[in-house]
Amino acid sequence: MTLIVTGTTGGLTDLGTVSLHLATLWPHPVTVIEADPDGGRLAARHNWELRPGLAELAGHLRTPATSTLDPATLCREYRHHVSVVVAPPSAEQVIAALSVIGPNVRNIEQFLGGDIVIDVGRVRPNSPAAELIRQADIRLLITRTDLDDVVVLVHRQQLLNDFGLWKILAAGGRYTVKELSQAVEFPVLADLLPGDRKSSASLRKAIATLANELQPNRLSSLAVV
Repeated sequence: MTLIVTGTTGGLTDLGTVSLHLATLWPHPVTVIEADPDGGRLAARHNWELRPGLAELAGHLRTPATSTLDPATLCREYRHHVSVVVAPPSAEQVIAALSVIGPNVRNIEQFLGGDIVIDVGRVRPNSPAAELIRQADIRLLITRTDLDDVVVLVHRQQLLNDFGLWKILAAGGRYTVKELSQAVEFPVLADLLPGDRKSSASLRKAIATLANELQPNRLSSLAVV
């Protein structure tokens, strides 16, 4: 399993939808888990049932030996090879679920299979999703490139470093990917919302490169099995 977390430093209010878009570009079967501590939005936006969802996944991870949860009912089908586990809109319920999922996130592979993209919302000190962020194989920060968003990102680089290494995907805004790269210390991969053919090709190449970086780990895990 490749565990990818998507986060933002603020200003991006639709990280769940952006995470779905990223997942459609991923070259392997993938499940998007909505785990924003501020509460979920995807169920309402796509007219999906709220349950079973994140809370039920946490219950399964707490007592897997006695759980009767079926992965087929847990996941909502999005498109292509992308499935979704939705979060409740209540922040309190999401935070409670994260306290169980964080220490047990690697057990999700046995239950769901495939790669996992987890939307952890805003990256901040003492985030309830901190354990998920630290355990990730890939940490992707999604940010707009407007001036206020870039300023916030520049001043939160130390906080981000405390969680591990990050890569950045831009999500539109005033400045270009090149200009963003000059302002921050993290590698900026591409524009996640490309407006032209050249940028679209750069995005697909960046996602393919990310997947290939984890390929040796994928093959090693298969060999162990």
